[in-house]
Amino acid sequence: MVARGRHRRREETKEMAGPIGVAAAPFTYASHFLGVAAAVLVLVWCINFRGGLAFEAVNKNLIFNLHPVFMLIGFIAVGGEAIISYKVLPWSKEVRKLIHLILHAIAIGLGVLGIWAAFKFHNDSGIANLYSLHSWVGLGTIVLYGIQWIYGFVTFYYPGAAAGLRSSSLPWHVLFGLFVYILGVATAELGFLEKLTFLQNSGLAKYGTEAFLVNFTALVVILLGTSVVISAIAPAKVHEQKGYVRIEES
Repeated sequence: MVARGRHRRREETKEMAGPIGVAAAPFTYASHFLGVAAAVLVLVWCINFRGGLAFEAVNKNLIFNLHPVFMLIGFIAVGGEAIISYKVLPWSKEVRKLIHLILHAIAIGLGVLGIWAAFKFHNDSGIANLYSLHSWVGLGTIVLYGIQWIYGFVTFYYPGAAAGLRSSSLPWHVLFGLFVYILGVATAELGFLEKLTFLQNSGLAKYGTEAFLVNFTALVVILLGTSVVISAIAPAKVHEQKGYVRIEES
């Protein structure tokens, strides 16, 4: 009986510490900062180094520049904010749920524009579509993102599923959402690698300022994705137990 009681106290202590033993707050702050940083960096790259942004232009590269801007700001930055908004915002559950849905909808809208820009650039330039791993994974990611949003809207918002189905679906909804987000981050990394390789094969200096900026932006995106995922799975608060628990065999 005494051994079982000690074992139970140790289990309760583990539960109080949360699944990874750290609070989400520092990582949510990091997510906000890194999201802004990634957006600024990709805009500096596409405007200052790549010539600017345009929906219609004689220089078709300006159309392509919309692709990394919309995809990074939409899928990675806004999508990350959508994931952590449900935990960090102080308002009621219904308000947080609505903001969560709206932010994800904005991310999907920007993602669709980014996909459109890539297809338009390819079609106007006479370049084949969907020939790379980046394009395959990217198209699959936006399709999965859309399915996830529709399922979340119908099940958890309107018309809303039965309480039992919502309860059983929620862990899978969270897990699948994180999977799609990680897939989006991986797709962005493939995109940075592909574009930088093309540029370097066309004469861009491998150790020049632009190459450094692209690689640094890719690293920021990895850190952003990591902070978003940790924010999502970490507890809002970590309760420290006063005193200590003796380590004994049960």
